[in-house]
Amino acid sequence: MKKTLILCLLALGAGKARAQFTTIAESPAFQEPGDGNARILQLTNGNTLFIHFTPKQGLQLQLFDRQHRRIDTLPPITDWKSYKNAQLDAAFESGNGNATIFLSDRAKRHPLLRRLTISAENGLLTEDSVIAEQDKVDLRKKSLASSDFLIIRDPHSGSYAVWMYFNTDDESDAGYQIVHFSAHHREISRARFKNFDHGAPFRYWDMAVIGEEKLCILGMEENKGQSGDSLVMKLATLDSGMVFFKFHDLRFPAEAAVTGAFVKYNPQSRQLLLLQAVKKTEKKTERIMTRSSVVQLPALNISFAKDIYFWGVNQKQQEAFGSETDYNGVPQNVFFRADGGYSIVFEELDNHIRMMNNTPTVVSTVLANVAVVNYDSTGKEINSWIIPRRHINQGVVMKPFYLKARENVNAPFQWGDQYKLFTYIPGYILINDLDARRKAADPSRQTAIRDISNCHGFYYTLEGKDPVPQRDFVFNTETDRQVALFAFSDYDPVKRTLVTLKRNPGNKREIKLVWLQVPERKTDGHDMAGAASNNMK
Repeated sequence: MKKTLILCLLALGAGKARAQFTTIAESPAFQEPGDGNARILQLTNGNTLFIHFTPKQGLQLQLFDRQHRRIDTLPPITDWKSYKNAQLDAAFESGNGNATIFLSDRAKRHPLLRRLTISAENGLLTEDSVIAEQDKVDLRKKSLASSDFLIIRDPHSGSYAVWMYFNTDDESDAGYQIVHFSAHHREISRARFKNFDHGAPFRYWDMAVIGEEKLCILGMEENKGQSGDSLVMKLATLDSGMVFFKFHDLRFPAEAAVTGAFVKYNPQSRQLLLLQAVKKTEKKTERIMTRSSVVQLPALNISFAKDIYFWGVNQKQQEAFGSETDYNGVPQNVFFRADGGYSIVFEELDNHIRMMNNTPTVVSTVLANVAVVNYDSTGKEINSWIIPRRHINQGVVMKPFYLKARENVNAPFQWGDQYKLFTYIPGYILINDLDARRKAADPSRQTAIRDISNCHGFYYTLEGKDPVPQRDFVFNTETDRQVALFAFSDYDPVKRTLVTLKRNPGNKREIKLVWLQVPERKTDGHDMAGAASNNMK
């Protein structure tokens, strides 16, 4: 008990002897967005672009120079409000250093994908092109997502791909189309495919873009037969310049309860890391297990596949809190390190469902304890940490891999719940939470946070062997409650600067852009330098 108390005090107290996050600059305050999507880009030339989009108001852009001063172009040349009744699908820096924004529009029932190029120097529109168009949309069909297009970018090379559902008047000709682009928007490959020859549909899960070399699309072949549903994991590849996909069976046991999967390319090992969230029933209890696999390139052989068990996390959870309950987190994202190793971030999600008019309805999702597990280049676990928390998102369904899904564009603003989401940058977890006086040391007894009025912005330093890493105030204040939209952040690993949105303490309806200097960490042989961030360069 004494050991537990010491560990918790170390974790929940403010360690003033350690290096702090330092505020470099703040922008003038502006009205906090109530809806729509937002994106922050730290551009190579040193400028910062803030993008806010709503279907009703169109685009709103704010560009800041290297000294963090607002750049205003007067008179405005482009009517940004004209880009409404659309959806923001992605925004990132292109190969020439300018910002690229992708908007999908289905106003005329012929979905279009527009690519806008924004000058990094003055914020002016330099290109507006339609790069993808579909014949029609059958609104009776379930689309891939809320948009008709999915854009995935390789953070290391800047190349990207557009995946779309392709529907024509001839239903037998319907299928999928994918286009591969270089970082400078040069078209590399374009290919289409329908269902498999025996009529089985293909369920898209995720895609990895490997520079200008290859696309790897992860999905499932769904066969319905007398014995029930048979789900066969597939990896479709499209080599540079090709017009046909190659399909490869991934020799996993047939799983009828895969609830999500993603694939990422490790540039250090030149391998694919594949994670699956598999629903299993053990002792009449349903839980989600994480299956990890490595796919060797170019042979596409699986070198190992294993279920992840939280041996280390459970041990540390018991050591810190005396809890005998096993950790039940689901995977959210994976981040690679310069040494070839990687870190997987997990989070416990508890969806509360109530029957309404005989229909199961999600009332809320409790976002609970976060776990970060470090692995070496061979997949061996080398360290792990627990970040205790309980935040309630009302009426929202949160699923595995939602952090991965937000890498290209953030999810829409929704009733302040965006303040309850954490973010990971190499070596740190940032989150809004209660201070030590209000936060229970035992996670099982913590008060669930419904709003963030009593919260502060904290960071946890992922180093050392303590089960709960030490935390401190991001904004270095204990009396003045300051919170930030950490889920809407951009990290530059070279300059070690983080830009996020901070609520104005003097007016809760206003926010500011804030530039933060991220402190250097003591290396322990497995440093996170060079790892992925929310928007890696």
